[in-house]
Amino acid sequence: MTQVSVKQAADGLRNLGMGDVQIQALSRDRTVTDKIEIRSPATGFVVERNVSPGLRFERGKQLYRIADLNRIWILADLFENEGRLIRPGQIARVNYQGRTWQARMADVLPQVDPAARTLKVRFELENSGYALRPDMFVDVEFDVHLPPTIAVSADAVIDSGLRKTVFVDAGDGYFEPRTVETGWRTGDRVQITKGLEAGDRIVVSGNFLLDSEGRMKLTSLRTAAASGGKDPACGMEVDPAKAAAKSEHKGRTYYFCSQDCKDKFDKNPEQYLGKQQVAQRAGAPHD
Repeated sequence: MTQVSVKQAADGLRNLGMGDVQIQALSRDRTVTDKIEIRSPATGFVVERNVSPGLRFERGKQLYRIADLNRIWILADLFENEGRLIRPGQIARVNYQGRTWQARMADVLPQVDPAARTLKVRFELENSGYALRPDMFVDVEFDVHLPPTIAVSADAVIDSGLRKTVFVDAGDGYFEPRTVETGWRTGDRVQITKGLEAGDRIVVSGNFLLDSEGRMKLTSLRTAAASGGKDPACGMEVDPAKAAAKSEHKGRTYYFCSQDCKDKFDKNPEQYLGKQQVAQRAGAPHD
């Protein structure tokens, strides 16, 4: 055979999947074989096998999937609004079962998870000892640099769905509920874009108790307004939260500035309620 014919025969064997090592063995031994060795182009671990002895397969079918785990990729999910905080080449910490590795960010992939609304970020890591393996879940942390801003603990913000509230120390034991607007959130810190000033003292724990107390006080004030908001015995304006006494009569609650007024009312409620009704009629506008 000429050199051209030998080359054509070798190319035909390569097209069948035979490697150069087996072709050289045929040329050396002059032995015909009905078996073709398919060698992996890379060293690694078999992570998927789609063929078994005696199984037929078609051209182009993937028989094995082999992964080199010495250097691996880590795909991390990142919220869309946080994509501007990272850049390729940034170093991240990868945590898994108490161990930590340093990984370098390679790229932000051009894809978004439509369900979680997250970006896919790819990190590269030297996997010494093969501690990390395909399909494992790890935690990825990296540092970001943000401009100076006002940030508070996430627990300090009460989010009702319609508005966000922070309680500010107004002094003398009083706390002012203040509506705020928020920006980014990192860990347990939330940016305040509107509603607070630098130096404001805020409540970072127990704010739900303050919110509940404020709602209860508002309910009491509405109840007092429904009953006139006055001591029926002496006619003085009474704050239900600071009333000295209260009394129930025919399903309504009345508040008093002193225990003495309550005692007078309890002896003859109709007497004082009659006076109250007369006073209300007298204060009504005339046509």
